[in-house]
Amino acid sequence: MQCQTFTLRLDNPRDLERLNRFLAQVMPIQVSSSLVPGDRPFWSVLVFYEGAAPQPKPTEAVRIPSDPGFEALRAWRSHKAKEEGVPPYVIATNAELKAILERQPKTLEELAQVKGFAKTKAAKYGREILRLLGRE
Repeated sequence: MQCQTFTLRLDNPRDLERLNRFLAQVMPIQVSSSLVPGDRPFWSVLVFYEGAAPQPKPTEAVRIPSDPGFEALRAWRSHKAKEEGVPPYVIATNAELKAILERQPKTLEELAQVKGFAKTKAAKYGREILRLLGRE
């Protein structure tokens, strides 16, 4: 298990964007936060996660073409996150989406076996995911 801390300044929206990018790339186990009072209050966020920390990209402008299946799952996740009013990583992390594509589940039970996905997410989103993968 790894740990990463983030400072979210109230006057800097980029801090939250950085945190959301990080959370979308790892398998979060627990996220806790605390408001630090003072002249310039800020949130201190502690993230416990599995796996290696994502390596910074040389440049954000260069984007490598992705697998169409992965892009379809990401588009579905973005739509679902907006619909539910939550960040995309709450629906599914990039690692979970990649694991779904690697395992190619055919049933809700197989989907629940995907690391980090579990029965709750499989029950809530499984039919949509299987339909998107052409399994249902």
